Amino acid sequence: MSEDEDPRRLPGGGAAPVPSAPVQVRWPQTVAVIFNPSSGDDSASERSDRIRQAIQETGKKLIWLETTPEDSGQGLAKDAVGQGADLVIATGGDGTVMACATALAGSEVPLAVLPLGTGNLVAANFDIPDDLDRALEIALECRRRRIDLGSIGGGRFVIAAGMGFDAAMLRDANHTLKARIGPLAYVWSALRNLRRPRARYRLRLDGGEELTRRAQGVLVANLGKIQGGLPILPDAVPDDGQFDIAVLKTRTLRSWVGVATRILVRSRKPGPDVDTFRARQVEIRCDRAQRVQFDGDTVEPTDSTSRSTPPPSPWPSPNTTRTRPPQSGKTPSEHQPAVPERTREAGG
Repeated sequence: MSEDEDPRRLPGGGAAPVPSAPVQVRWPQTVAVIFNPSSGDDSASERSDRIRQAIQETGKKLIWLETTPEDSGQGLAKDAVGQGADLVIATGGDGTVMACATALAGSEVPLAVLPLGTGNLVAANFDIPDDLDRALEIALECRRRRIDLGSIGGGRFVIAAGMGFDAAMLRDANHTLKARIGPLAYVWSALRNLRRPRARYRLRLDGGEELTRRAQGVLVANLGKIQGGLPILPDAVPDDGQFDIAVLKTRTLRSWVGVATRILVRSRKPGPDVDTFRARQVEIRCDRAQRVQFDGDTVEPTDSTSRSTPPPSPWPSPNTTRTRPPQSGKTPSEHQPAVPERTREAGG
């Protein structure tokens, strides 16, 4: 199939987002905080004291659990639900959020976010402020939005999964530099990877005919904003039951300047060096092994990956609360080609 013939190519292709219905919620009585003591700039004890005091002043029962190198939040979130939590608050960076979302996928227990990490992309996409007191106020309000999650192998992702360029960029970001200058460390890492060789990617969208592109990478997104609120995939909707997919056909520094310019001016047109699609399930193969990332966590290089959308769960949001009926999706096994599937999760 030629590049111009695929009806799923955006803009103008793919299924239109479906309006969501209101979420029926009740006031949380038992609040579990999954606290990452290694996130944030100020002291962990100061932050934990502020959060504990604010929740206790509401009269709600508090369950306090802290992440460890052995448990980044997934097991803790499951424990919290077992102890009767009807709201879980992920306190940390996007890794902590992803771990908690994975545990709560498909449940009716909402997940709230207190952003204390380096990137905080989940918070940025839902307009959750960095200010701890305001973010906590939003978390304890009863407005909910049911969102999709991506599924890849046995894992989940909230923001995006990628193969090639973006995974290499995340892998190469210097930890010391991230501690010093925050998200700007990713800019430096991206510059180092601009000239990485292109590879032959084969994509299959929703089980359809295979598409072939020579590209530096493929990004499969549930949320469309990157650091600074810049829209890398401006049409991405977190509760439409579909992924927005970008194929980076960039080759030269000039082509990258064009891509960056469109992002900075917030253009809705991807330009000639990026092909965009929308699909519920994506299978990606490559002619050579590539790094893969989901929500910033990189895994060993592979030549194939699958992603799909699994069941939704409630999500706390400062915006109008919305939800969508769960969408069925095939969840791939670890050894299948990469096929992301979307699942819906609710948050509070």
